[in-house]
Amino acid sequence: MLEATYHSLEDLAEAIGVALSAPITIEDRNHRLLAYSTHTADTDPARIATIIGRRVPESVIDQLWKDEVIQNLAAQDEPLIISARTGVGLNDRVAIAIKQDTEILGYIWSIARSTPFSETELSDLKKGALLAQRQLLAIDMQKKRQEEKTEQFFFELLHEDMPESEILKTFSKLHVAPPGISRLMVIRFSEAITPRLADRLRYLLTIQQTVRPLLYAYDETDFILWISTNDQDAHHERLQFDAFIQSFRQMLAERFNYTNFISASSEVFTGVQSIPERYEETGIVLRLKDAFPFELSTVTRYERLGLFQLLPIFSERLRRRTVRLEEIERLRSYDEKHAASLCETLEWFLHYDGNVKQVASHLHVHPNTILYRMRRIEEEAGIRMESLPERALLYLYLKADRYPL
Repeated sequence: MLEATYHSLEDLAEAIGVALSAPITIEDRNHRLLAYSTHTADTDPARIATIIGRRVPESVIDQLWKDEVIQNLAAQDEPLIISARTGVGLNDRVAIAIKQDTEILGYIWSIARSTPFSETELSDLKKGALLAQRQLLAIDMQKKRQEEKTEQFFFELLHEDMPESEILKTFSKLHVAPPGISRLMVIRFSEAITPRLADRLRYLLTIQQTVRPLLYAYDETDFILWISTNDQDAHHERLQFDAFIQSFRQMLAERFNYTNFISASSEVFTGVQSIPERYEETGIVLRLKDAFPFELSTVTRYERLGLFQLLPIFSERLRRRTVRLEEIERLRSYDEKHAASLCETLEWFLHYDGNVKQVASHLHVHPNTILYRMRRIEEEAGIRMESLPERALLYLYLKADRYPL
Protein backbone atom coordinates (compact mmCIF):
# COMPACT_ATOMS: atom_id res chain seq x y z
CA MET A 1 0.00 0.00 0.00
CA LEU A 2 1.45 3.36 -1.02
CA GLU A 3 1.70 6.29 1.38
CA ALA A 4 0.35 9.77 0.70
CA THR A 5 3.74 11.41 0.09
CA TYR A 6 7.39 10.54 -0.50
CA HIS A 7 10.46 12.69 0.00
CA SER A 8 12.04 11.74 -3.33
CA LEU A 9 11.34 9.93 -6.58
CA GLU A 10 13.84 7.28 -5.49
CA ASP A 11 11.72 6.55 -2.41
CA LEU A 12 8.58 6.47 -4.55
CA ALA A 13 10.13 4.10 -7.10
CA GLU A 14 11.21 1.77 -4.31
CA ALA A 15 7.74 1.85 -2.73
CA ILE A 16 6.01 1.06 -6.05
CA GLY A 17 8.51 -1.74 -6.60
CA VAL A 18 7.61 -3.25 -3.22
CA ALA A 19 3.86 -2.86 -3.87
CA LEU A 20 4.13 -4.61 -7.26
CA SER A 21 6.97 -6.98 -6.34
CA ALA A 22 8.67 -5.88 -9.57
CA PRO A 23 11.51 -3.56 -10.71
CA ILE A 24 10.41 0.04 -11.40
CA THR A 25 11.85 2.94 -13.40
CA ILE A 26 10.54 6.51 -13.45
CA GLU A 27 11.40 8.62 -16.51
CA ASP A 28 10.74 12.18 -17.60
CA ARG A 29 8.79 12.97 -20.77
CA ASN A 30 11.99 12.70 -22.82
CA HIS A 31 12.74 9.19 -21.52
CA ARG A 32 15.59 10.27 -19.28
CA LEU A 33 15.89 8.20 -16.12
CA LEU A 34 14.86 10.00 -12.93
CA ALA A 35 14.69 7.13 -10.43
CA TYR A 36 14.66 3.35 -10.24
CA SER A 37 14.05 0.66 -7.66
CA THR A 38 16.33 -2.21 -6.76
CA HIS A 39 16.06 -5.34 -8.86
CA THR A 40 17.17 -8.93 -8.85
CA ALA A 41 19.51 -10.47 -11.39
CA ASP A 42 16.44 -11.45 -13.41
CA THR A 43 16.09 -8.23 -15.43
CA ASP A 44 16.42 -7.36 -19.13
CA PRO A 45 19.02 -5.58 -21.32
CA ALA A 46 16.79 -2.52 -21.90
CA ARG A 47 16.54 -1.79 -18.16
CA ILE A 48 20.27 -2.28 -17.62
CA ALA A 49 21.13 0.02 -20.55
CA THR A 50 18.67 2.64 -19.27
CA ILE A 51 20.22 2.66 -15.80
CA ILE A 52 23.80 2.76 -17.11
CA GLY A 53 23.11 5.47 -19.69
CA ARG A 54 20.55 7.35 -17.54
CA ARG A 55 18.22 7.34 -20.55
CA VAL A 56 16.20 4.82 -22.52
CA PRO A 57 18.16 3.55 -25.55
CA GLU A 58 17.11 5.19 -28.81
CA SER A 59 16.44 1.79 -30.41
CA VAL A 60 13.88 0.98 -27.69
CA ILE A 61 12.11 4.34 -28.06
CA ASP A 62 12.04 3.96 -31.84
CA GLN A 63 10.47 0.50 -31.59
CA LEU A 64 7.86 1.67 -29.08
CA TRP A 65 6.88 4.53 -31.40
CA LYS A 66 6.64 2.20 -34.40
CA ASP A 67 4.41 -0.16 -32.41
CA GLU A 68 2.31 2.83 -31.18
CA VAL A 69 3.04 2.06 -27.53
CA ILE A 70 4.04 5.66 -26.75
CA GLN A 71 0.90 6.93 -28.49
CA ASN A 72 -1.31 4.51 -26.53
CA LEU A 73 0.28 5.53 -23.23
CA ALA A 74 -0.46 9.18 -24.03
CA ALA A 75 -4.06 8.40 -24.98
CA GLN A 76 -5.11 6.66 -21.75
CA ASP A 77 -4.94 7.15 -17.99
CA GLU A 78 -4.85 3.46 -17.04
CA PRO A 79 -1.78 1.18 -16.89
CA LEU A 80 -0.91 -0.44 -20.21
CA ILE A 81 0.25 -4.06 -20.55
CA ILE A 82 3.08 -4.21 -23.10
CA SER A 83 4.31 -7.43 -24.66
CA ALA A 84 8.03 -8.12 -25.03
CA ARG A 85 10.14 -6.61 -27.81
CA THR A 86 13.08 -8.98 -27.62
CA GLY A 87 14.73 -7.43 -30.67
CA VAL A 88 15.55 -4.35 -28.57
CA GLY A 89 16.07 -6.20 -25.28
CA LEU A 90 12.68 -5.39 -23.77
CA ASN A 91 10.81 -8.04 -21.77
CA ASP A 92 7.08 -7.88 -20.94
CA ARG A 93 6.19 -4.60 -19.25
CA VAL A 94 3.38 -2.66 -17.63
CA ALA A 95 3.58 1.12 -17.87
CA ILE A 96 1.59 4.27 -17.20
CA ALA A 97 2.01 7.88 -18.29
CA ILE A 98 2.41 10.58 -15.64
CA LYS A 99 0.19 13.48 -16.72
CA GLN A 100 -0.96 16.97 -15.87
CA ASP A 101 -4.34 17.07 -17.62
CA THR A 102 -3.37 15.92 -21.13
CA GLU A 103 0.29 16.97 -20.90
CA ILE A 104 2.80 14.14 -20.54
CA LEU A 105 5.25 14.71 -17.69
CA GLY A 106 6.88 11.29 -17.64
CA TYR A 107 6.37 7.54 -17.36
CA ILE A 108 6.53 4.73 -14.83
CA TRP A 109 7.67 1.35 -16.15
CA SER A 110 7.60 -2.03 -14.45
CA ILE A 111 9.02 -5.31 -15.66
CA ALA A 112 6.23 -7.89 -15.71
CA ARG A 113 6.33 -10.86 -13.36
CA SER A 114 5.70 -14.51 -14.08
CA THR A 115 2.24 -14.02 -12.49
CA PRO A 116 -0.21 -11.35 -13.73
CA PHE A 117 -0.61 -8.12 -11.76
CA SER A 118 -3.76 -7.91 -9.66
CA GLU A 119 -6.25 -5.07 -9.89
CA THR A 120 -4.96 -3.78 -6.55
CA GLU A 121 -1.38 -3.72 -7.84
CA LEU A 122 -2.38 -1.93 -11.03
CA SER A 123 -4.31 0.54 -8.87
CA ASP A 124 -1.12 1.13 -6.85
CA LEU A 125 0.75 1.83 -10.09
CA LYS A 126 -1.88 4.39 -11.06
CA LYS A 127 -1.65 5.98 -7.61
CA GLY A 128 2.13 6.06 -8.01
CA ALA A 129 1.71 8.09 -11.20
CA LEU A 130 -0.42 10.63 -9.32
CA LEU A 131 2.18 10.87 -6.54
CA ALA A 132 4.98 11.29 -9.09
CA GLN A 133 3.05 14.07 -10.81
CA ARG A 134 3.75 16.58 -8.03
CA GLN A 135 7.49 15.98 -8.07
CA LEU A 136 7.72 15.98 -11.87
CA LEU A 137 5.86 19.30 -12.03
CA ALA A 138 8.47 20.80 -9.71
CA ILE A 139 11.30 19.32 -11.79
CA ASP A 140 9.63 20.57 -14.97
CA MET A 141 9.32 24.11 -13.63
CA GLN A 142 12.98 24.13 -12.64
CA LYS A 143 14.02 22.87 -16.07
CA LYS A 144 11.97 25.53 -17.83
CA ARG A 145 13.65 28.29 -15.81
CA GLN A 146 17.03 26.82 -16.71
CA GLU A 147 16.07 26.58 -20.39
CA GLU A 148 15.04 30.24 -20.43
CA LYS A 149 18.46 31.27 -19.11
CA THR A 150 20.22 28.99 -21.58
CA GLU A 151 18.16 30.26 -24.51
CA GLN A 152 18.86 33.90 -23.60
CA PHE A 153 22.60 33.20 -23.45
CA PHE A 154 22.48 31.44 -26.82
CA PHE A 155 20.69 34.39 -28.46
CA GLU A 156 23.39 36.74 -27.16
CA LEU A 157 26.05 34.38 -28.46
CA LEU A 158 24.47 34.28 -31.92
CA HIS A 159 24.49 38.05 -32.34
CA GLU A 160 27.64 39.29 -30.62
CA ASP A 161 31.22 38.13 -30.29
CA MET A 162 32.02 37.21 -26.70
CA PRO A 163 35.44 36.55 -25.17
CA GLU A 164 36.24 32.85 -25.02
CA SER A 165 36.75 33.04 -21.25
CA GLU A 166 33.23 34.44 -20.76
CA ILE A 167 31.67 31.77 -22.96
CA LEU A 168 33.46 28.94 -21.16
CA LYS A 169 32.52 30.42 -17.78
CA THR A 170 28.84 30.46 -18.76
CA PHE A 171 29.14 26.94 -20.17
CA SER A 172 30.37 25.82 -16.76
CA LYS A 173 27.43 27.49 -15.00
CA LEU A 174 24.99 25.84 -17.41
CA HIS A 175 26.73 22.45 -17.06
CA VAL A 176 27.49 22.35 -20.80
CA ALA A 177 30.68 20.55 -21.81
CA PRO A 178 32.69 22.57 -24.38
CA PRO A 179 32.70 21.00 -27.86
CA GLY A 180 35.60 19.69 -29.87
CA ILE A 181 34.31 20.16 -33.40
CA SER A 182 30.75 21.36 -33.90
CA ARG A 183 28.40 23.32 -36.13
CA LEU A 184 25.33 25.54 -35.93
CA MET A 185 22.11 24.38 -37.52
CA VAL A 186 18.73 25.96 -38.28
CA ILE A 187 15.49 24.13 -39.03
CA ARG A 188 13.05 26.60 -40.58
CA PHE A 189 9.33 25.87 -40.63
CA SER A 190 6.73 27.46 -42.90
CA GLU A 191 4.82 28.82 -39.88
CA ALA A 192 5.74 30.13 -36.44
CA ILE A 193 6.85 27.47 -33.96
CA THR A 194 4.05 26.86 -31.45
CA PRO A 195 4.66 25.70 -27.85
CA ARG A 196 3.41 22.26 -28.90
CA LEU A 197 5.91 22.03 -31.77
CA ALA A 198 8.68 23.36 -29.51
CA ASP A 199 7.99 20.54 -27.04
CA ARG A 200 8.13 17.98 -29.83
CA LEU A 201 11.39 19.36 -31.21
CA ARG A 202 12.91 19.30 -27.74
CA TYR A 203 11.68 15.73 -27.28
CA LEU A 204 13.22 14.49 -30.54
CA LEU A 205 16.47 16.30 -29.85
CA THR A 206 16.69 14.72 -26.41
CA ILE A 207 15.94 11.12 -27.38
CA GLN A 208 18.34 10.99 -30.35
CA GLN A 209 21.85 9.82 -29.54
CA THR A 210 23.69 10.62 -32.79
CA VAL A 211 24.87 14.14 -31.90
CA ARG A 212 25.30 16.09 -28.68
CA PRO A 213 23.12 19.22 -28.47
CA LEU A 214 25.00 22.03 -26.72
CA LEU A 215 22.47 24.84 -26.94
CA TYR A 216 19.19 25.48 -28.74
CA ALA A 217 16.64 28.26 -29.09
CA TYR A 218 13.47 29.18 -30.96
CA ASP A 219 13.05 32.32 -33.06
CA GLU A 220 9.65 32.63 -34.75
CA THR A 221 9.88 30.00 -37.53
CA ASP A 222 13.42 28.86 -36.70
CA PHE A 223 14.71 26.11 -34.43
CA ILE A 224 18.38 27.02 -33.89
CA LEU A 225 20.85 24.46 -32.59
CA TRP A 226 24.51 24.22 -31.70
CA ILE A 227 25.43 20.56 -31.99
CA SER A 228 28.59 18.52 -31.63
CA THR A 229 29.62 14.95 -32.28
CA ASN A 230 31.96 12.84 -30.22
CA ASP A 231 34.16 12.23 -33.26
CA GLN A 232 37.03 14.64 -33.88
CA ASP A 233 37.61 13.38 -37.42
CA ALA A 234 35.99 15.80 -39.90
CA HIS A 235 34.91 13.06 -42.32
CA HIS A 236 33.24 11.01 -39.59
CA GLU A 237 31.64 14.17 -38.20
CA ARG A 238 30.00 14.83 -41.58
CA LEU A 239 28.68 11.28 -41.71
CA GLN A 240 27.23 11.58 -38.21
CA PHE A 241 25.70 14.97 -38.96
CA ASP A 242 24.09 13.72 -42.18
CA ALA A 243 22.73 10.69 -40.30
CA PHE A 244 21.29 13.01 -37.65
CA ILE A 245 19.60 15.23 -40.26
CA GLN A 246 18.06 12.25 -42.03
CA SER A 247 16.84 10.69 -38.78
CA PHE A 248 15.46 13.97 -37.42
CA ARG A 249 13.51 14.65 -40.64
CA GLN A 250 12.13 11.12 -40.60
CA MET A 251 11.01 11.32 -36.96
CA LEU A 252 9.35 14.71 -37.47
CA ALA A 253 7.42 13.32 -40.44
CA GLU A 254 6.51 9.89 -39.09
CA ARG A 255 5.77 10.73 -35.46
CA PHE A 256 4.34 14.23 -35.68
CA ASN A 257 3.46 14.70 -39.38
CA TYR A 258 5.71 17.72 -39.93
CA THR A 259 7.18 17.84 -43.44
CA ASN A 260 7.09 21.51 -44.44
CA PHE A 261 10.51 22.72 -43.32
CA ILE A 262 14.06 23.22 -44.60
CA SER A 263 17.34 22.84 -42.75
CA ALA A 264 20.76 24.44 -42.99
CA SER A 265 24.03 24.22 -41.14
CA SER A 266 27.21 26.23 -40.85
CA GLU A 267 30.62 24.99 -41.76
CA VAL A 268 32.15 22.73 -39.14
CA PHE A 269 34.34 24.61 -36.64
CA THR A 270 36.39 24.11 -33.51
CA GLY A 271 36.25 26.05 -30.27
CA VAL A 272 33.52 28.41 -29.07
CA GLN A 273 34.22 31.69 -30.86
CA SER A 274 33.04 33.34 -34.12
CA ILE A 275 29.49 32.11 -33.47
CA PRO A 276 27.82 35.11 -35.23
CA GLU A 277 29.85 34.33 -38.36
CA ARG A 278 28.78 30.69 -38.23
CA TYR A 279 25.17 31.76 -37.70
CA GLU A 280 25.39 33.97 -40.79
CA GLU A 281 26.50 30.92 -42.78
CA THR A 282 23.25 29.15 -41.88
CA GLY A 283 21.35 32.22 -43.06
CA ILE A 284 23.20 32.16 -46.39
CA VAL A 285 22.31 28.49 -46.89
CA LEU A 286 18.64 29.18 -46.10
CA ARG A 287 18.43 32.16 -48.47
CA LEU A 288 20.11 30.21 -51.24
CA LYS A 289 17.87 27.17 -50.73
CA ASP A 290 14.84 29.45 -50.88
CA ALA A 291 16.06 31.06 -54.12
CA PHE A 292 17.26 27.80 -55.70
CA PRO A 293 15.06 25.00 -54.31
CA PHE A 294 15.79 22.63 -57.19
CA GLU A 295 19.54 23.14 -57.43
CA LEU A 296 20.09 22.93 -53.65
CA SER A 297 17.35 20.47 -52.69
CA THR A 298 19.85 18.00 -51.18
CA VAL A 299 22.19 20.57 -49.61
CA THR A 300 22.19 21.28 -45.88
CA ARG A 301 25.83 21.90 -44.98
CA TYR A 302 27.42 25.26 -45.89
CA GLU A 303 30.53 23.58 -47.28
CA ARG A 304 28.39 21.69 -49.81
CA LEU A 305 27.18 24.90 -51.46
CA GLY A 306 30.23 24.82 -53.70
CA LEU A 307 30.15 27.65 -56.22
CA PHE A 308 26.96 29.01 -54.65
CA GLN A 309 29.05 30.25 -51.70
CA LEU A 310 30.27 33.03 -54.01
CA LEU A 311 26.80 34.07 -55.15
CA PRO A 312 26.04 36.63 -52.37
CA ILE A 313 29.29 38.50 -53.11
CA PHE A 314 28.80 38.25 -56.87
CA SER A 315 25.19 39.46 -56.65
CA GLU A 316 26.30 42.47 -54.64
CA ARG A 317 28.86 43.34 -57.32
CA LEU A 318 26.14 43.09 -59.96
CA ARG A 319 23.90 45.38 -57.95
CA ARG A 320 26.69 47.95 -57.79
CA ARG A 321 27.32 47.40 -61.52
CA THR A 322 30.98 46.62 -60.94
CA VAL A 323 30.71 43.52 -63.13
CA ARG A 324 28.90 43.01 -66.43
CA LEU A 325 29.08 40.21 -69.00
CA GLU A 326 28.26 41.55 -72.44
CA GLU A 327 27.83 38.01 -73.82
CA ILE A 328 24.96 37.28 -71.42
CA GLU A 329 23.40 40.69 -71.97
CA ARG A 330 23.38 40.03 -75.74
CA LEU A 331 21.62 36.71 -75.13
CA ARG A 332 19.04 38.41 -72.93
CA SER A 333 18.35 40.97 -75.62
CA TYR A 334 17.98 38.18 -78.18
CA ASP A 335 15.57 36.26 -75.91
CA GLU A 336 13.45 39.34 -75.34
CA LYS A 337 13.32 40.23 -79.03
CA HIS A 338 12.58 36.70 -80.31
CA ALA A 339 10.72 35.22 -77.30
CA ALA A 340 13.49 32.65 -77.10
CA SER A 341 15.06 30.71 -74.21
CA LEU A 342 18.78 30.87 -74.87
CA CYS A 343 19.72 32.15 -71.39
CA GLU A 344 17.65 29.46 -69.70
CA THR A 345 19.17 26.80 -71.94
CA LEU A 346 22.70 27.99 -71.21
CA GLU A 347 21.99 28.08 -67.47
CA TRP A 348 20.90 24.45 -67.35
CA PHE A 349 23.55 23.35 -69.85
CA LEU A 350 26.11 24.66 -67.37
CA HIS A 351 24.25 23.15 -64.41
CA TYR A 352 24.30 19.67 -65.95
CA ASP A 353 27.91 20.09 -67.10
CA GLY A 354 27.01 19.83 -70.78
CA ASN A 355 24.90 16.66 -70.55
CA VAL A 356 22.45 17.32 -73.39
CA LYS A 357 20.02 14.54 -72.42
CA GLN A 358 19.68 15.84 -68.86
CA VAL A 359 19.20 19.43 -70.04
CA ALA A 360 16.55 18.33 -72.54
CA SER A 361 14.75 16.30 -69.88
CA HIS A 362 14.79 19.22 -67.45
CA LEU A 363 13.46 21.69 -70.04
CA HIS A 364 11.03 19.14 -71.56
CA VAL A 365 12.36 19.48 -75.10
CA HIS A 366 14.09 17.19 -77.60
CA PRO A 367 17.92 16.87 -77.32
CA ASN A 368 18.23 18.20 -80.87
CA THR A 369 16.52 21.39 -79.70
CA ILE A 370 19.24 21.85 -77.08
CA LEU A 371 21.97 21.32 -79.66
CA TYR A 372 20.34 23.88 -81.95
CA ARG A 373 20.07 26.43 -79.13
CA MET A 374 23.70 25.93 -78.13
CA ARG A 375 24.77 26.71 -81.71
CA ARG A 376 22.64 29.87 -81.60
CA ILE A 377 24.27 30.83 -78.27
CA GLU A 378 27.72 30.56 -79.82
CA GLU A 379 26.66 32.50 -82.92
CA GLU A 380 24.82 35.30 -81.10
CA ALA A 381 27.14 35.82 -78.13
CA GLY A 382 30.41 34.13 -79.06
CA ILE A 383 30.25 31.93 -75.95
CA ARG A 384 32.49 28.86 -76.33
CA MET A 385 32.95 27.74 -72.68
CA GLU A 386 36.45 26.47 -73.32
CA SER A 387 37.63 26.67 -69.69
CA LEU A 388 36.28 26.00 -66.21
CA PRO A 389 36.78 29.61 -65.02
CA GLU A 390 34.74 30.86 -67.98
CA ARG A 391 31.93 28.38 -67.32
CA ALA A 392 31.90 29.24 -63.60
CA LEU A 393 31.63 32.97 -64.32
CA LEU A 394 28.77 32.44 -66.78
CA TYR A 395 26.93 30.22 -64.29
CA LEU A 396 27.25 32.73 -61.44
CA TYR A 397 26.12 35.58 -63.68
CA LEU A 398 23.01 33.70 -64.78
CA LYS A 399 22.11 32.65 -61.22
CA ALA A 400 22.78 36.04 -59.63
CA ASP A 401 19.48 37.55 -60.77
CA ARG A 402 17.57 35.10 -58.58
CA TYR A 403 19.51 35.73 -55.36
CA PRO A 404 17.72 38.13 -52.97
CA LEU A 405 19.85 41.03 -51.78
